[in-house]
Amino acid sequence: MRARMAGWVAAALAALVVGCGSSTEAPPSSTPDGGPGNTGPSQFNLKVTTAGNGLVRGAGSADCRGSCSATYPAGTQVHLTAVADSGSTFVGWAGACGGSGTCDLTLDADREVSATFATAPPPPPNKHRATVVVQGKGRVTSAPAGLDCDSATCSANFDDGSSVSLTATASAGYTFAGWGNDCSGTGTCSLSLSRDVNVFANFVVQQVHLTVATTGPGTVTGANLNCGESSTGCDVTVAAGTPVTLTAAPAGGVRFFGWGGACTGTSTTCQLTLQADTKVTAEFQSEVLALAPNDGTNGGIIALNSTKVFWPRYSNGNAIWSTGKNGGAAVQVASGYATAIVADDSYLYWTDGSSIYSTPVGGGQIALLFSGGPIGKLALDETGALYWTVNSSGRPSSGSVHRMQDRTDTMLAGGQNPIGAVAVDATHLYWADYASEGGTIRRVPRKGGSVESVLSCGLNCYPQAIRLDPDNVYFRLYYTVSSAANGHVQAMSKSDFRVRILSNGNGAASYQYGIDLDVNASVVYWNWLGGNGPYGIFRANADGSGFKGVDTSNESNWYALRVDDTAVYYWHAGAIIRRLK
Repeated sequence: MRARMAGWVAAALAALVVGCGSSTEAPPSSTPDGGPGNTGPSQFNLKVTTAGNGLVRGAGSADCRGSCSATYPAGTQVHLTAVADSGSTFVGWAGACGGSGTCDLTLDADREVSATFATAPPPPPNKHRATVVVQGKGRVTSAPAGLDCDSATCSANFDDGSSVSLTATASAGYTFAGWGNDCSGTGTCSLSLSRDVNVFANFVVQQVHLTVATTGPGTVTGANLNCGESSTGCDVTVAAGTPVTLTAAPAGGVRFFGWGGACTGTSTTCQLTLQADTKVTAEFQSEVLALAPNDGTNGGIIALNSTKVFWPRYSNGNAIWSTGKNGGAAVQVASGYATAIVADDSYLYWTDGSSIYSTPVGGGQIALLFSGGPIGKLALDETGALYWTVNSSGRPSSGSVHRMQDRTDTMLAGGQNPIGAVAVDATHLYWADYASEGGTIRRVPRKGGSVESVLSCGLNCYPQAIRLDPDNVYFRLYYTVSSAANGHVQAMSKSDFRVRILSNGNGAASYQYGIDLDVNASVVYWNWLGGNGPYGIFRANADGSGFKGVDTSNESNWYALRVDDTAVYYWHAGAIIRRLK
């Protein structure tokens, strides 16, 4: 029986085993000052002794019979089980533990425990004794009733020849590893009692996997993990119920962007208690990233969808390319020359000034949607409807405003004089117009209706860029005569049509070719490339506060920008740049 018992290695939390013997205590540990038994403030000794026929399991890496000592790191939790030999019974603990169940200790000081065993009385005539030793934490019950062992050793007498079934149920955080001695396997233990029997039920700490994956230049540490830059996954196995703190550390020039999986939010620490296999992701992003370096081919037009950036290239054949917002290899989406592009998550749309085309955002067959120019800018609404203007091209009041959905073209307004810029909100399409009365911004309901002018800036004034949010119309004007408002970013309230200048911080302006602007979350962004320097990308709140430079220099090669919830994308000196907000 003892040979079988030795096959069950204790699932203890022990660290260093100083010694275990049948009758001789292990020598004490020593320290530099020669003091016996002083292991320092970070370790403590556990001394276990037994009296009678039995052993203690869980003190170190071997069963303890007689007198044993083991050394543990401070704070270690130890689970001890008393196992009586055949014909003996466990009487109880003394010292740091008491009672006759299992002994659980936290080693916050040196501890001593003793276990006493006594000879068990023989069973009555025509009876046999069934003894169950529970190792670990769990419960064993019998059918018929008689045994109900909860993390302890127990026995009961049954009639000679009777059949007894034992069922094992693991405690929380444990799993049943199997039977020993007179039963084996992990199913129900079935016994035929023609003699006394002794059964071991082995429960072990449940092990769970923690897997962490990172994207971008940063690391996640904790729980003995050190997950480096862009790891596809690193994992560790720990006991169920283990508390874990993970810490995200971005590299220089990098921002921690947030957790995923079992962790959420953007705090650099995440605390978990692991009860099952768990997956965590951590995203890091460079503060500034060149999505398309200056190779002399990148055109100054940008479009975004939820995951990609699109722009034209004008070398070795005209084409439109894309890359992920977090970078990656650039891929050609479609061939063709583009003067304006827009995209959603399904389709890319572009115009060469004479026709409008579309293709799936991942590339594929190119469809011709409309012919007849000159065509200005393009706009998309949340339903996927496409809007554009056909300019009058020297023939007064010959231009038109269009909407296309499901390949059906609807003229929203004819007899207009569009000059290119368009924008759409939840109810209307807005466009820039220049007629005999001068420059205007006009609008029409998205599905057609009456045209109205919402802004008139007079002769020699040309609206060049328009953007919208629920409360305001944002625009920039070009004057062919001297004007303090030339090129500046302005906001007009949709409720009372009052106008305010947002870019006063840029100083005096002048005509600026290629001016652009965009708005996100009531913050307006624009490029500044004429008039007073410095030049670059600037921003301000919709109420005019919070003016500041986003990226500036003394040279004026800043064209095209788009903004989403996390970053500003713009063309600078031939490169396509992404800068986190």
